Amino acid sequence: MLRWYADNSELRGIWDAPIPDILIYGGYAVEDTAAADIHSIIKRIKSGYRPEADFPFKWNFRDLSDYYHEHQLDGLYNTLLAETQQWRTDLFRFISDVDIKLIASIIKCHSRERNILLDTRETVTRFVFSNALMRIGLLAQDTSPGRVELVLDWPGDEQRNLFNEEYRTAYYLGTTAHYPQGYFCGALKDLGFADSLLFSCTIESSLLQFSDLVVGALRELADVALGRREDALGISLLRLIRDKFRGAPEDIIGRGISIAPPRSEFYSIMASRIPSLLFS
Repeated sequence: MLRWYADNSELRGIWDAPIPDILIYGGYAVEDTAAADIHSIIKRIKSGYRPEADFPFKWNFRDLSDYYHEHQLDGLYNTLLAETQQWRTDLFRFISDVDIKLIASIIKCHSRERNILLDTRETVTRFVFSNALMRIGLLAQDTSPGRVELVLDWPGDEQRNLFNEEYRTAYYLGTTAHYPQGYFCGALKDLGFADSLLFSCTIESSLLQFSDLVVGALRELADVALGRREDALGISLLRLIRDKFRGAPEDIIGRGISIAPPRSEFYSIMASRIPSLLFS
């Protein structure tokens, strides 16, 4: 069975938008045996800090300060915060030997106006999710895993309903829910997909914690590609697992990383810079 563990992030581009105007949805697809390997790797790294290995990792690690404080793990929190580069690097380096496929969708909103960005956020969120979902369908079409499940970080009620609606339409009809786009792989039900999404909590799921780290690294990759910074740890980490992107290296854009809108300045920048940053 193949599972895709996925999460989302957002960032502000270079077009002076007042709020984040670029959305990312991505993660990794993995078979059961390889998923067990990832779980063991994460447990081994955590055990080096605390034998119980009963604490979460996250890209934005400072977001976990309250969690660690509530569980009386302030000393551990401070150690992990000081050594974020080390444990992140160890994790990506060890997982580079595991059989996974990285798939992500990156989309820029069309406007720089705050009210328009807010009004169209739902549509763009649908688009970024369905773009990634279709590529999981194409992966399943290529590899015939037998059964496919999607495990997503638990969203708020509004986004959960949105993801469920998009998934339901893709599952039964092979289309998106609110705009005329058919899936190139056809209906997901014909590819062995489960009939519903699975949701879990990143704090409790080590496998989702790795997808959170992947998406965080992708966010930094996008930042550098757009010229907002010169370099970032996220690029160094993704280089360790760059061959895991679907279509890598020649066809990483489109197969492993979907970029939209096409025929735009954003697409041109990202499609040219991302492969060079990862493979040069």
